[in-house]
Amino acid sequence: MDPNFYEKSLYNYKEELKLIGVVVDFEGATKVFANFFKERASNRSITKQIVLSLLSCYRKLQESTHKFPADLKTCIREVKWLRTCHCDYYRSPKDCILFGSEWESIFPISRLPLIDDSDNGYGKGIHEYKKELKSMGVVLDFKDGVNFVAGGLRFHDINLITPSNALSLLKCIRLLMQKKDYTFPENFSKELSRDWLKTNDGYRPPNKCILFDSKWGECLNCTDGPFIDEKFYGSEIASYKEELKAIGVIVEVENGCQLIASQLGSHTELSKIVRIYDYLSKFKWEPKSEDRKIWIPNGSHKGVWVSPEDCVISDKSELFSLQLTILDKYYDHNLFFFSSAFQVKNSPSIEDYCKLWKVWENSGHSLSHDQCWKFWSYIIRHSSSKEEKSFLDELEKVPTANSGCNDIVLLNKHDVFVADDLQLKDLFEQCSAQPIFVWYPQPSMPVLPRTKLLEVFQKIGVRTISESVKKEEVSITKDAENEQVVSKDALIGKGLIKLILGFLAHPSLKMDEKERHKAVEGLLNATVFETVEPINVSYNLSLSSGKTLNVKASRMVRWDKDSSKIFTQKIDESKGPGNLIERATYFSQVISEGVLWEHGEHIDTLSELLKLAFLLDFNEEAVAFLMKSKNLQIFLEDEKFISSTFPSD
Repeated sequence: MDPNFYEKSLYNYKEELKLIGVVVDFEGATKVFANFFKERASNRSITKQIVLSLLSCYRKLQESTHKFPADLKTCIREVKWLRTCHCDYYRSPKDCILFGSEWESIFPISRLPLIDDSDNGYGKGIHEYKKELKSMGVVLDFKDGVNFVAGGLRFHDINLITPSNALSLLKCIRLLMQKKDYTFPENFSKELSRDWLKTNDGYRPPNKCILFDSKWGECLNCTDGPFIDEKFYGSEIASYKEELKAIGVIVEVENGCQLIASQLGSHTELSKIVRIYDYLSKFKWEPKSEDRKIWIPNGSHKGVWVSPEDCVISDKSELFSLQLTILDKYYDHNLFFFSSAFQVKNSPSIEDYCKLWKVWENSGHSLSHDQCWKFWSYIIRHSSSKEEKSFLDELEKVPTANSGCNDIVLLNKHDVFVADDLQLKDLFEQCSAQPIFVWYPQPSMPVLPRTKLLEVFQKIGVRTISESVKKEEVSITKDAENEQVVSKDALIGKGLIKLILGFLAHPSLKMDEKERHKAVEGLLNATVFETVEPINVSYNLSLSSGKTLNVKASRMVRWDKDSSKIFTQKIDESKGPGNLIERATYFSQVISEGVLWEHGEHIDTLSELLKLAFLLDFNEEAVAFLMKSKNLQIFLEDEKFISSTFPSD
């Protein structure tokens, strides 16, 4: 009722007014106002003037002696009557924030229910009623409104997020974490998973970031991985270690291996990559399939990434520089890490050797003796492995070499032969334009014994020359006048056997008693034939190409080991000393080759001794002196053997 219209005397009629229904007491007035307020709020018709008037009245009531009715207080707190900034949306006081300086940093990245203090809203004047609004439930302090931040977080433009925005958000997270059993809203977690944290490698989501500190500095530089950019955020960012960890940022140095490793592919600086490998090694990191690459530098800032399967730690043979990447050429202290984490082989495997030989087979290039020696030394050392057997089955070519030639050529294994007969070897080497005998090292070495190597070649399918040729005897008739059995004592006597056994007993040959005696038994068991005609032999050797090699030889002496016969041409004394030295040469060469065919490197030495002794008719005193001068001796078991062989002497 308008007191100005009715004048003050109106107050004298309270009881009468009450009887006709006019509300005259405070309690009744609050009930009427509450109904009026609810109706206006439901129609969104509470104007700026009403709000400011309400707040002014509320202040006066708070200062008066009147007790504020609980029902009205509840109504004001719960009814949605305060207009916020977003789309004229009305909220109850407890769901509103009155903007202040604390909200400036968080406001750009969160949709907050701020009371509309614009000129079109309540205006700045509403800030005069902070106390009243807070009493009604409006949030003023940042610490009281962090739930609104969590519910309204929005990153509109990542590039516009300032350091103060990010730090304010982390402060909010800290306050939320202090609440018992609190869990982040789904939308909040989803928004946090976007690329909003600035690192040295651009913007990234929290779970792809690392917080750098002194412990990380012991292993890496801050530019070695996606470390949060402290220059951008300032040192204060480090104080939010627990909050960053809670949203997924890696803070413990031992937990960053996978993330650091996943970034390796973006680096090209060798010193940086070495630091990262050291760090990964320290914490025993094991790569996932997509991370199984190793950096091979070419200078300090260039290089390529290669697969561990194409690498070995070292290659002492120096054969694989074109087929494999040898890591010890590029790294030193990281080698164990490559072996344990990437399962890089310590050295080339037999499979690698097999592939290398295939490359050589297909290249058509010749090999050096050093290459061949290193290759076959390895194969011999692993000759009992299953892989070696598979390799031998697939081998198509074997190494060959001509006498006096430094290059080794790989040829079809069916056209290459083991020179088990050195006479045939000499003959065919002279008539063939290409090498036909399998290579073996000269001299034979403990790591690559000739006998073992020849066994391997024979497993491959290489035949011996003696079993491969077709032999035709020429010019030795069966006529007794031309071919006569003679006493072998004149040719194969005690002096010859003694000298041979003394030579075979030398430590360099490493021949035991049985081997020595077996070597001379073939000589002792042979029948000696003498002929006046030249001793000619024809040999035919068929190759896989269809070509046949034919050789003929004329010798004064021939030892046919298969038939256990020694043929010797009768001496023509009219030809003088020349005929004698020729006979001595052929005899000593044939005997040496027959006895030492498995020890070819010693044939020439024995041949020279036998030649000299032959010219001296194998005189026992001369042989004894000759042996002594060459530091040769025979042992008791050899003496017994000689005595049993020549009992009459």
